[in-house]
Amino acid sequence: MLLPVLFGIVELSGLIHAWIGQQAAAAIGARVAGERGEDDSVVRDRIAVELRAAGLDPVQVQVIVTPAYARWDQPITVRLVSRQHVAIPFLFSRDVTLSSSYVGRGEVNH
Repeated sequence: MLLPVLFGIVELSGLIHAWIGQQAAAAIGARVAGERGEDDSVVRDRIAVELRAAGLDPVQVQVIVTPAYARWDQPITVRLVSRQHVAIPFLFSRDVTLSSSYVGRGEVNH
C-alpha cells in the first residue's frame, strides 16, 4: 500500500521539476523576446538552452510566441507546452500537459 504512495511522490516531484524548468525557460524567453522585440532564432535558442539546463528535451516542448513583432512597451507572450508521462504502478499511467506562459514588454521600437 505504501509503494504506490512512494512512486506517486517520486512522479509528482518529477512533474514539478519539469514545470519549474519550463517556467524558467519561458521567463528567459519572454525577457529575450522583449529585448529583441520579436520572435527569432536568438529567442528560440535561448529557450532551448534553458530547457536543456533543466534536463528537458527542447524538441518535446512546443514554443509559441505572440505576437511575432512587438513595438516599444507592447506585450510579447512566450508560452511553452509539453507532455509529460506519469506512471504510478498499480494505479494508473497517463500523459499530463504542462503549460507555462510569461509576458514581456517590447524594448525596441521597430
